[in-house]
Amino acid sequence: MVGTDPHFQAWLMPYHRYPELAFLKIDHLSFDEQNVFFHLRNGQAFSLTQGGYLRLDSLSPAQRQDYRLENLGFTASWRHLGGSCWDSPELVWGDLQDQALRRLDEAAWDLEAIDLRNRHLVALWRLQADYYNGGLLQVFANWGVPTFEYAQAALALLGLQPARQLLQDFYGVFAHLQDEPTQIELWDIPQWLNEAQNARLGEIDEQLGEAIEELQWAALRHFLSA
Repeated sequence: MVGTDPHFQAWLMPYHRYPELAFLKIDHLSFDEQNVFFHLRNGQAFSLTQGGYLRLDSLSPAQRQDYRLENLGFTASWRHLGGSCWDSPELVWGDLQDQALRRLDEAAWDLEAIDLRNRHLVALWRLQADYYNGGLLQVFANWGVPTFEYAQAALALLGLQPARQLLQDFYGVFAHLQDEPTQIELWDIPQWLNEAQNARLGEIDEQLGEAIEELQWAALRHFLSA
């Protein structure tokens, strides 16, 4: 996670509520000419280019080495960049999702052809990516019922029952449309609903943001201990 104030991020992120993920804390960083390497306590190492979001390529070697471990050790920040930082859980969660997406690619993008664990990971990736990009209707319209159901099952496994219920409630608003004789495109669902029903979809969409605030952390706890 890139930011400019690790103390503000500490207020937003639940670093202190997941002591069982202490093995994901950053042990140290190392550098070569193009990359920065995050070495975690569990032995994993992740590389990021010094350019891009981090902007480390604008610093001198001494300034790059002048990093601080913040937020109980989950975050590396650089004061010479105004506090720009990156979280280790973000790296690990991204890696888990990338692994699942590679399995899906190898299976010719057939969700049912991969194991259940990876189906859940793919569904959570789709949920996060499309929800934050365009809302819950985008998730459903892009991926349909199977992904929506796997996302609900995954949220239940993570202990995020309020989020699971919101997805169920969202689908419930327009579930009756499956009885319509006319073929309805998923993106056209709002056109088949009345004002109150569309307002309800908007309420649920807004509530989901808070309900999945800790999805990444809950997912790491579940999938890395399974």
